[in-house]
Amino acid sequence: MSFKLKSKGEILGINEELSSYSHPVFEKDLGPNVIAEANRDGTTFVNKNASEKQKADAIPEENEHHCQMQRGELQYTNETVTWKKDTKSPSRVYERMNGHLRAMNSPADKFMEGSTKAPWEAAAKQKVN
Repeated sequence: MSFKLKSKGEILGINEELSSYSHPVFEKDLGPNVIAEANRDGTTFVNKNASEKQKADAIPEENEHHCQMQRGELQYTNETVTWKKDTKSPSRVYERMNGHLRAMNSPADKFMEGSTKAPWEAAAKQKVN
């Protein structure tokens, strides 16, 4: 009788193909319309229900979000997202509300989370394309 041992990745839920040493990628149910998330601790979550192509395509952009966080441009909590385009620009704080983001100082500036209307999303997309 033989049996197959699980890999570390299978045990921990890590996608070994998409992971790097500094940014492990965990497969998780992220809900509808969410492919991936970059986390402040350097990990990335990908939606376990997304296609392999969608997962692979999302990783470069999420890695850029990690870089934005390391440079101090992007920070977030469960309630807010803070974006500072460069050292000369003021920080802008966006309030999180049920999948939407609204600029605290400009209520008309409102968009969905993950939208390319978010300046950090547009910057990350431009950098990886």
